[in-house]
Amino acid sequence: MVDIQNEYEQIKNDYDDFLNEVKRTVEKLLKRHQIPIAFGINGRRKDLVSIQEKAQRFTIKKTICELNDIVGLRIVLLFPEFKQNVIDLLCREFKLLNDPNKTQQLPDKFGYSSIHLILGIKDEWLKSPDWEGHADKKIEVQIRTVSEHVWAETSHSLFYKREENIPNIITRDLYRLAALLEVVDEKLQNIKGQVEHHFKHIRECSYEEILKMDLNSETFRRVMMENSKDIYSFNDLQNKELSSRIEHDYNILNIDMLDNLITEKIDLNNIDSDEYVRKVIEILEEYKNGIDTLEKEKVK
Repeated sequence: MVDIQNEYEQIKNDYDDFLNEVKRTVEKLLKRHQIPIAFGINGRRKDLVSIQEKAQRFTIKKTICELNDIVGLRIVLLFPEFKQNVIDLLCREFKLLNDPNKTQQLPDKFGYSSIHLILGIKDEWLKSPDWEGHADKKIEVQIRTVSEHVWAETSHSLFYKREENIPNIITRDLYRLAALLEVVDEKLQNIKGQVEHHFKHIRECSYEEILKMDLNSETFRRVMMENSKDIYSFNDLQNKELSSRIEHDYNILNIDMLDNLITEKIDLNNIDSDEYVRKVIEILEEYKNGIDTLEKEKVK
């Protein structure tokens, strides 16, 4: 008979290390492939009580390491379109130990699917000190959208996997809630498509049309590239942060205003992108100081 408590105490630290290594790797993969997540990836190790309860439902032959979910990760995505991308990515980068097609065909009573991947590490990874000793470990990875996460956490909290015992009087409301959450996913995906279409238009339309628009990250990029003769080369994240800063710190709300302030004000000879941005900020600081001076004079 397996001494669950004794074995659990022996392996828990080693599994914590395995969990942390997988979590860091998955975070890097999602960032590299620009997959947006709703919030940080959640990792957990099952506590002793949970493992003891599971051992009562599943036969453990020799060791609790036979269980697939001693450790697990949960990835909550902002948009449904990325679910398959994440499945493909993880199946490609890790050793897949279950059938991902079956995991997508496990709808609960109210129609929500649960995607669970059981993953191990590839043999070549064992050469790295970070993965040494983790050859046979398994981890369960759950992949959800925001709405699916809301549903799963709510139903889990209310009924703890006992959907068959839900009173009929509230079943109708739960069906309605599940349908509403599905609509939320669809609407979020549609809005994302509309935003992408709008930003594509901003990148392709005439500069004269850009000057009639409000400031956002993409109109800001067009103005910076136009006025720098393509010297400006900030990446998406840097560009978003800079455009937000300029809107907040200098109260620049439309593109025409920004264009008027910086057009032909900077010598572009022998400067790079960072230097160009610095000179733009200097112009905006001078503009802001001028506004502040006028306001003080009005008070007098």
